[in-house]
Amino acid sequence: MNIIGLGKAGCNIAQCFQKYPQYNVFQIDVDKVGKSCYNIKYEKGPEEYEQNAPDFSDFLSQIRGETLLIVGGSGHISALALRIIEQLRAKSETDILYIRPDPLLLGSLEKKHEKVTYNVLQHYARSAAIRRLYLVSNLALEEIVGDISVMDYYNKINDLLVSTVHMINVFRNEAPVMGSLRSPSETGRICTFGIFDMKENAENLFFSLDSIRDMGYIYGVGEKRLREEGSLHKEIVSQMREKALDETVNVSFGVFPTQYENDYGYLLAYSPHIQN
Repeated sequence: MNIIGLGKAGCNIAQCFQKYPQYNVFQIDVDKVGKSCYNIKYEKGPEEYEQNAPDFSDFLSQIRGETLLIVGGSGHISALALRIIEQLRAKSETDILYIRPDPLLLGSLEKKHEKVTYNVLQHYARSAAIRRLYLVSNLALEEIVGDISVMDYYNKINDLLVSTVHMINVFRNEAPVMGSLRSPSETGRICTFGIFDMKENAENLFFSLDSIRDMGYIYGVGEKRLREEGSLHKEIVSQMREKALDETVNVSFGVFPTQYENDYGYLLAYSPHIQN
């Protein structure tokens, strides 16, 4: 998979994927130099970034296959996202990972720009100009991580996000030993990730998604436990039956063996509707 970080927030998250060998990481930002980096000229506002958008065709020429474009909502440079999407469409299936910031930390101009970017990208997803839009809220990540020092704030929430996305990608490319992760409906293009506490049967989504129509549950369970614990099958089936009681949501799940001592649970949630 190709990972493209756009702007400071996008590039910081993209860099976290570099520790995994499965990704080709590209970065686009002001004063960004180095391998697989594109140095953008600083502009004073989002309109100027869009009007003066460069041709990325040479920079993106080596990209083939699936691409995840990571965009932070408040940065003016995010106005380049649509231009990048247009130049990727012919060569790659593109998903967007959109990071929604805490509005209390934004000025009035940043709030207006973030609102526009947030809504425009959702309409792009609904019209199938991109494959899917994954929404993530910094506030939701903060709530899951708990108390974080000021210096470690973004490192901690970015680590949680990237490790979750990576493990979901790994399991999506493996065959489950139980269950089946079904593809969401064609209209389920606005989505989010989450973590699932199997022991407590508790869910924590990375974005408070309205009108969820598809949910995918991923169980990452130690192979020893899968072989030896006789009650586990019943426990998992019972949890999934409970989830399926809501007839407005299509539920699927997959159980995957791991070599870890601790078990891990992950979520994928999909909605067909524009989010407020």
